[in-house]
Amino acid sequence: MHRTALSIAEEALGRESNIYQSIQEKTNSVGLIRAVATGQREPISHTVIRALLIGVNNFWNLTEINNINVVQKLLDLEIEINAGRAVDSKEIPSLVLELAQESQTGILLVIDELGKNLEYASHEQGAEDLYVLQQLAELPKDSKTPVYILGILHQAFAEYGQRLAAVQRNEWAKIQGRFEDIPFAESSGQMMRLIGQAIDSSASEKISCAIHSNAQEWFQHLESQIIGEEVTDKVIEAVYPLHPLSALVLPTLCQRYAQNDRSLFTFLTSSEPLSFRNFLEEVTVADDSFPTLKLYRIYDYFIEAAGMGLASRPNLQRWVEIQDLISDVKRLEEDSLRVLKTIGILNLITITGSMRATRTLVCLAMCDSPSAAQINYWQEIIDKLLNQNLITHRRQLDELRIWQGSDFNVDSELSNYIEQERSPLVKLLSLHRPLRPLVAQRHSYQKGTLRYFERHYLDKSHDLQQLSCSSVDADGFVGYWVDEEIPDAVPSTTSDGKPLVILSAANLAILRIRTLEFVALNNIKKTAKELQTDGVARKEVNYRLLEAEQSLDENLSQSFSIGINQRCWVEGKLTKLNNVTDFNSKLSDICDQVYHQSPILWNELINRRDLTSQGTKARRELIQAMLEHQNEERLGLEGYGPEVCMYYSLLEQTGIHQQEDDYWDFLPPLEDSGLNSLWEVVEDFCLSATEKSQTFDLVYQRLAAPPYGVKQGAIPVIIAAVLLYHADDLGVYQDGTFIPVLGTEHFELLVKYPERFAVKYFAVLGLRAEVFK
Repeated sequence: MHRTALSIAEEALGRESNIYQSIQEKTNSVGLIRAVATGQREPISHTVIRALLIGVNNFWNLTEINNINVVQKLLDLEIEINAGRAVDSKEIPSLVLELAQESQTGILLVIDELGKNLEYASHEQGAEDLYVLQQLAELPKDSKTPVYILGILHQAFAEYGQRLAAVQRNEWAKIQGRFEDIPFAESSGQMMRLIGQAIDSSASEKISCAIHSNAQEWFQHLESQIIGEEVTDKVIEAVYPLHPLSALVLPTLCQRYAQNDRSLFTFLTSSEPLSFRNFLEEVTVADDSFPTLKLYRIYDYFIEAAGMGLASRPNLQRWVEIQDLISDVKRLEEDSLRVLKTIGILNLITITGSMRATRTLVCLAMCDSPSAAQINYWQEIIDKLLNQNLITHRRQLDELRIWQGSDFNVDSELSNYIEQERSPLVKLLSLHRPLRPLVAQRHSYQKGTLRYFERHYLDKSHDLQQLSCSSVDADGFVGYWVDEEIPDAVPSTTSDGKPLVILSAANLAILRIRTLEFVALNNIKKTAKELQTDGVARKEVNYRLLEAEQSLDENLSQSFSIGINQRCWVEGKLTKLNNVTDFNSKLSDICDQVYHQSPILWNELINRRDLTSQGTKARRELIQAMLEHQNEERLGLEGYGPEVCMYYSLLEQTGIHQQEDDYWDFLPPLEDSGLNSLWEVVEDFCLSATEKSQTFDLVYQRLAAPPYGVKQGAIPVIIAAVLLYHADDLGVYQDGTFIPVLGTEHFELLVKYPERFAVKYFAVLGLRAEVFK
């Protein structure tokens, strides 16, 4: 290989040239370790290890490999990677240096498709992995055993970090600064030649003469308009049916706002709407006209079909204003809209230079052939748009503009807000991104009672011993720990006796950056007075805010991902959970253990804390029937309304209301009814009030707490059934006054104000029973 390379150099440069002499003198005839690999969506450390092993296998034979310690270390790391375990990226630089010294010649590390690794790093929101690149670039220089690193990218290094927060992008810029950029970008003229070679014109022989004549005419008109571009009549002929200006602008547009050649050839070859291939299928060549794909169609493809104009793209304000203006004037006739789109495209690719949107160039861009009639027609359209103030003409540059621009610097304001923000992360997240409750799904499904855990952010400023649920109806508490300092001890329950689970966050530094950016954009949107009059800046802030919100939610999900997060305390114990399924299952297991005496009640109308208006009415009618028709079948209820449904699920199926000796009455529930625990608590509460009366709010509290966790909806019905069953032994008081006969009106108040009603048990036995009777 070395000899072949020398012969190529000799032929190209000449034996006597200085460069050839340097190659002979300075290159080692043994050759470097050629560590070459194609990047994937994986940590950069994995790709580097793979490349080094490929280079090692080509450089040494198997016997030599077995005797080299550093190679054995690389093989061990490969085994760790294949097993799915994490690799400490800090080891990589020292291993590369050690391998270079072992080779006594040096290493050429080439990573093709490095963008895949950068995409992975961006998606994972981490800068630590990319720090390996900086460490490799900073390895000690050794002329005898050099380390060369070449990464091949489709677009600029910074472009891959557009999804990152501003602070992270600065870190990426520092890493990029350790390397030398070698940009490879063909001129627009060269790319036009490439487009012409990609277009198969073999089927156009019948009109080839006409196309040739048309191309010569175009060249005569454009030669004075596009000074400095490498365009000839042959190139114009080769790109037909692309309009010559479309073919000239397209590469620049792809380079600045997309993925260079990849986006260009996607436009040419894909079957997407508005693509070149789609145009070929739609358009027919007539005898006297030769239709071309013009700039306004490229606008439609890139902005509407390809979804350009995202907040992460450069020069966002231009995109925003052009899109807004064209969207606002869709009432205009089609030709006017097409002119606006053409001017917009030209504005996007240039500020000055030969390709700026001059009147002549815009008119030519609208014509299928540069005839005087067509050019005059489009001049009139431009004049009309100028009169309507939809476009402006900058006389100094002889340029048409579709946007006026914005004086509001969003980036500067964003930096100011972030610097001034001093609130702790837990406060910012709690205020701007509160967490929704989490349902224990399996338990709720099996037991018929919906159970959920409140979720809150926590840090070291919180006393874990004093935590409590903000809602009495919550069945547990999940805390998200957003502090570098890990808690020493975690209690098993909250101060109100509910089960407690705590998860610690990963990538806290990145989470804080994301949160600050989202909060800052929110504040800018609410407080910046300039946004009231500057529609472009307002739109840009809205775009950025939407993207910041999505990024923050994504980062929150990653930070508290069960697979990444290794610390999870369940009821005070550090527990290993593998994935989110394990976590959800664990919440149900907790509910099974903590609420093991919870009644099983299959009625969603009443088995809830706050009943709907329909449920409240049905419960009231059921209690009224219990008080007035307790000795009748079905309590005298007719039909199949919600009150009848409640009756069957609560009273009839459970055996609380049953027929005994041809007589319907209230009795304790059947053993397998699922309501035994609920009945026993209410009954024990009532019968234990012997010395003094007890208010009913105490039984509500007892039932809401573990191990019962009963929802309040069904409690008044069971209280009514217990009071009716013990009618001769229990007395009920309202505000301290004895109630001789319970009525529906009392229970309506009891549901709302249980603390105003009390119960007392009277043991009526012996002579006292006779007197009472």
